[in-house]
Amino acid sequence: MNINPKVINQEISLIRQISIKSREYKDVIDLTIGEPDLPIPCEIIEQTTLYMKNNRMGYPMLGGSLEIRKEIVNFYNTKYGSSYKTDEVIVTAGATEAISTTLRAILNEGDEVLIPLPFYPGYLPNIDFNGGKSIFIDTTSDELQLTVETLKKHLTPKTKALILNYPNNPSGMILSKKNLDEIMNFLKDKGIYIISDEIYSEITFDNDFISVGKYDFLKEKIILINGFSKSHSMTGWRLGYILTSKKLRDQLIKVHQYTITSPSIVSQYGGYIALSKCSDISSYTKEYKKRCEYVYNRLNSMGIVTLRPKGTFYVFGSLNNSSLNSSLDFTLDLLEKKHVAVVPGIAFGVEGYFRISCTKPVKILKIALDKIENYIKKYRS
Repeated sequence: MNINPKVINQEISLIRQISIKSREYKDVIDLTIGEPDLPIPCEIIEQTTLYMKNNRMGYPMLGGSLEIRKEIVNFYNTKYGSSYKTDEVIVTAGATEAISTTLRAILNEGDEVLIPLPFYPGYLPNIDFNGGKSIFIDTTSDELQLTVETLKKHLTPKTKALILNYPNNPSGMILSKKNLDEIMNFLKDKGIYIISDEIYSEITFDNDFISVGKYDFLKEKIILINGFSKSHSMTGWRLGYILTSKKLRDQLIKVHQYTITSPSIVSQYGGYIALSKCSDISSYTKEYKKRCEYVYNRLNSMGIVTLRPKGTFYVFGSLNNSSLNSSLDFTLDLLEKKHVAVVPGIAFGVEGYFRISCTKPVKILKIALDKIENYIKKYRS
């Protein structure tokens, strides 16, 4: 085939591969995909349905409707101390499109993008497709915290951007205020973009998440990404957004326009209702925390050393006490023998770990953990 070799050489993510393979087993417990199981707040569905009945579904405004952009700005400025305006927002088809649009807009051939480990695997293909080079920063020796000292060691004249993903997928870690302050202050006189993927910002357990949006002195370099899929269980609505300076927005929106123009009016109205009438999702966060705590405690009781997640709905377990050869071996063997699907750490750039998505009720998680415990005992050194 006469296809771009960068596309031919790219594979479907390992997360999806494991999830697809798990369908071979009728009784499988699939803990791979980060798909919230909690219902969409009912008012979003009710109000959006009425809107569809009473309004013409024409082409949406480029960059997003004014009403949803007002709500996004009000939400972020009020909650996270940022200073964005409505002309500094692009409403996107999910955070995934926001990531793609951003990297397509800023990268030139050979540019380096710094990515702390572990990382969300969706970044790499978008960097590769656009001629960039991913530079990984190992944080495993610092309890999965990026420090300014480690960051300094990886900065080169070719560095174009740093991607921050906190709360982190897959680990659930959040950067401490000290580390974030030091990193932001270090970067204020550096000519690199700070891409902050904050898609899990609303699922935090101790209210200690700090958005990079509050660092106003770096506004011209910050590209902040968020969305509605995780916070409001609106995965199928494909709705996200970018917050950045007007100067950057004016460039990013060119890429956005020639990709999708704008998300559907229906999705945008649903997002407007989510922020204007259903912004309090504390009951959801409480449920995810309960599940993560259960999984965390069960894994540690098995001798699987695990850092307590501070957000997201993931738990990232360590296999360091296991005699298994690799995290992929572990996940495939666990799937075959016990019909429990988890994601190997290598999918996130680090070996010796596995991720559990706590998007099932505790009673289902208990069955899965019982099976994992039964399995893991056979491989303890």
